[in-house]
Amino acid sequence: MTLTITEQQNTPLLHTQTAQRMFVADPNTHTPLQSTQFAYAVGFINAKFPNLNLEKELYQNSLMGNNETQLPMLENINDDIALQRLNRNNQLYQTLFKGLSLAKNRYIASGMQWLLDNRYNEQMYTLLIPTDELLTQCITALGRTQNDEAAQVVVIGQVQPLNTILVQAIVPVSALPFGELSHGDNHGKEQFQNLVTEITSLDISAGDTDAARALNYTLYNNPTIYQQSYHLCYQSRRDGPNPNGYQLVNVNVETSQSGDRLVADVIFTYQGINTGAMQFWRSRVDVTGEYPFMVSSWEQYLPSDTN
Repeated sequence: MTLTITEQQNTPLLHTQTAQRMFVADPNTHTPLQSTQFAYAVGFINAKFPNLNLEKELYQNSLMGNNETQLPMLENINDDIALQRLNRNNQLYQTLFKGLSLAKNRYIASGMQWLLDNRYNEQMYTLLIPTDELLTQCITALGRTQNDEAAQVVVIGQVQPLNTILVQAIVPVSALPFGELSHGDNHGKEQFQNLVTEITSLDISAGDTDAARALNYTLYNNPTIYQQSYHLCYQSRRDGPNPNGYQLVNVNVETSQSGDRLVADVIFTYQGINTGAMQFWRSRVDVTGEYPFMVSSWEQYLPSDTN
């Protein structure tokens, strides 16, 4: 199966359409059916009140403490229309973190509807939280200061009907190798930060196919792709064939069987600005089981068909 980020020829990635409109599946390929469908999805954990009673319970509890525990956003929510409006408020997570992080409101947290939204605040999944430890991680994830790629989490689990995930693990992306970028030599360089933001914006898929799982895994577990992309785009030799560097024009994911393992090649295509010559590099990921892992981080790749 191939997932493709389609690009216009000779157009740099940094000056193209938003990535969510570039992530499409090849209609001529099919993924073999599996008895269990896994997800490796990236986004922001949010929560909603499933009913007015639970909202009132949290609000009343907030009034029984001091001024620091009060939650004014929850005041005057008196009907389902007001509740729906509250649930759509993009800042609700901050109020919920303040209330649900208190031990006395733990039972309310367990009754909330937990969600995973992508970076554009579009809902991807409802989360089934089977353990108290995972519930704690959900509450903690609400404590972010803002919605940016560094505040996202990876949710690993099994896909259930009605866009639901039975969650097995929740990992902040800052705790993955991606977090190393904030301490690297290129951190603070505007061109590097723009490149990281543009590439990570490819994480908006539901992460429920083998190719999408491989892509999401690579984006947050292989910082080499950012360092090497920056080198190719902005640090080319002045006396080389492409003194103006390369541009990232395409990202493909191809899956194949390797013995009894299912592997995915995440292929990055770069085009020389001066010569138009193409370079192909890949990161190889094993997606056989629920937890993907890296097979090779970065190696030059020769596609079988470059037409």
